[in-house]
Amino acid sequence: MLSDWAAHWQAALAGMAEPGVVMLALALTTLLVEDLAIAAGAAVAAQGLLSWSAAFAAVAGGIAAGDLLLYAAGAAALRWPALQRRWGGERARPWRARLQQRLPSAVLLARVIPGLRLVTYTACGWLRIPLLPFTAWVLLAVALWTAGLLAFGAAAGSALMRWLPLPAPLAVALPLVVLALAVPVWRALADRRRGGTP
Repeated sequence: MLSDWAAHWQAALAGMAEPGVVMLALALTTLLVEDLAIAAGAAVAAQGLLSWSAAFAAVAGGIAAGDLLLYAAGAAALRWPALQRRWGGERARPWRARLQQRLPSAVLLARVIPGLRLVTYTACGWLRIPLLPFTAWVLLAVALWTAGLLAFGAAAGSALMRWLPLPAPLAVALPLVVLALAVPVWRALADRRRGGTP
């Protein structure tokens, strides 16, 4: 009985190490915490469970899907009559024109500035920005962002391994985790200096 249970457990663990399962797990993780998913993608690529290109595809695909879901949430909100009366129709027209004119910069900036993505991408759906150009700019922004962070993790991880006896997965993931934690800490310190609440 115990040996059967152990055999099932081993089979489950082996199945979780299948590249398709790892890619799916990375893609789904991006919907919860993007930075953690990118760090995990770098770690599994450094460990050899996935190629770097497969890790990139999984993480970038999950991030892009999440961004498109924000657009869909904005478009779906149009169905609520109270929101439509208050913020739709003629009131939305000037905002739509401005956002359409600045779509490339809006999408790219929202990708790199924390807190802007939710508002910007949802507004794109709400204001009925055409889906095709929005998607094209999102894919470009996600590809640049993900490739840049994975390259940073690989380069910083190589430097760390020269100085410290760290395993490769930890060495490439650690700089990405530190970078992800530095942003909220920096913002909290800046708020404190301005006299705000963190």
